Amino acid sequence: MSTKKPGLRAVADDEVAAPAKPLSVTQAAKSGSHRDLLVAMRDRIAETVTNAACPPRDLASLTKRLQDIANEIEAIDAREDDDAPGRLRELEAALREIQPEHPLLTGTVDDRYDASAI
Repeated sequence: MSTKKPGLRAVADDEVAAPAKPLSVTQAAKSGSHRDLLVAMRDRIAETVTNAACPPRDLASLTKRLQDIANEIEAIDAREDDDAPGRLRELEAALREIQPEHPLLTGTVDDRYDASAI
């Protein structure tokens, strides 16, 4: 009986790629992005916090750090997803409807620094 090892094959259009194996904190620190490092740290801290052997004296500080890291990852993701140019066009169009001759639209804004204005 011959056992054939699975080889490479083409991926169908409707197939989803397998999730990438998470990096360890050490691997992420050496070769990953800042987000990769944060994700590895988040996962490591989450494991420690959920472990029944986690010392109670460490639980509060680890939980706080876990929350801080989660917020930082969320902020990075939000910046990556932000469609600033599209949003800018929407705001410009709205301003044009309200006040077509606005200085921001006509290019007549004088943005030179004037120390005497202070």
